[in-house]
Amino acid sequence: MGAWNYGVFDDDTAYDALEDLKVSQEIVTDMEKYFDAVIEAEYVDYDEGHYALVSAAVIDSVFNETQYRCDEDYFKWIKTLKSVDFAPLKKKAIAAIDAVLSDSSELKALWWENKELYSEWQKDKISMRERLRS
Repeated sequence: MGAWNYGVFDDDTAYDALEDLKVSQEIVTDMEKYFDAVIEAEYVDYDEGHYALVSAAVIDSVFNETQYRCDEDYFKWIKTLKSVDFAPLKKKAIAAIDAVLSDSSELKALWWENKELYSEWQKDKISMRERLRS
């Protein structure tokens, strides 16, 4: 696991997902694809879980101005997304977070092994889910 802390962006794979979203020509379509991949999966793999969580975090930042630990370019980029209609994706983002938190998730399994940070990782994702519900 290429993680250095429990936050959404505290992982190398999360930055790969973020870079893919930043260059996306169809960001809403791509996010929906990432959400559907984990929602429909029998087992959510590591990369798919990160792509879904990063997509949900982007939506959370746009709607709720949530400040994630991330590079400075992230916050500048988020401002450029204010005109994008992410509202239709909120329910899928919530379902995707639930899929990543489920027992059928590689990310959850890996974090479960980290007794020191698992509860913080889980709380972080649950709080994102709750903000997206509002």
